[in-house]
Amino acid sequence: MNWSAFRMWLAALPKEARGAILTGLLLAAVALVFLVINIWSSASESWYEIVKSEPRIARLKGYQAFQPAMVEAASEAEVVLQDLAFTVGADESETGARLQQLLRGFAEDAGLTVRGSQLITKGQQEKAPEGFIRLSVELRVRGLPVALNLFLRDVYEHSPRLKVAEMNVVKVRERRASRREAQSNLSEGQDLEVSIQVAALMVST
Repeated sequence: MNWSAFRMWLAALPKEARGAILTGLLLAAVALVFLVINIWSSASESWYEIVKSEPRIARLKGYQAFQPAMVEAASEAEVVLQDLAFTVGADESETGARLQQLLRGFAEDAGLTVRGSQLITKGQQEKAPEGFIRLSVELRVRGLPVALNLFLRDVYEHSPRLKVAEMNVVKVRERRASRREAQSNLSEGQDLEVSIQVAALMVST
């Protein structure tokens, strides 16, 4: 039905029927306009959200692209950290006791006699770098110079790293020995009394 035929059909209707049809058509037109406005508003809001999210999406894509490199860098940093400091999940006293036991073991394996050892308290230690706790152990040993060298080698080759912070060495005064004992001492070296302080770092929690 074209527009002319519709007008003729509408004009032929009674006045009340014609008014009802026109009212219905007007309401339908208003509803259609309201629906179009809602659709346009929703589409505009969605587009605005997409535009606003583009920088964040781009950053996330960048992070995703660099994820393998970031994982590799984190792994390398963890290896370096493990070589630098104690990172095992234990408190300061437990780690300090482990360090003390470790150094006593080094001394005994090297052939030194351990006379005593103690964990240095915080007030007597140097300040540690930020994010770390400094642990220090004082060890008193006695033995030949070659044994002391072996002990120091084990200390410096250990991972995580250990540092000799202080060392005092005193030659032991022996009783007057026989000629045979004197020749033996000359060939083997003279005993040393050593007080040595070894420090290590621990990652603070």
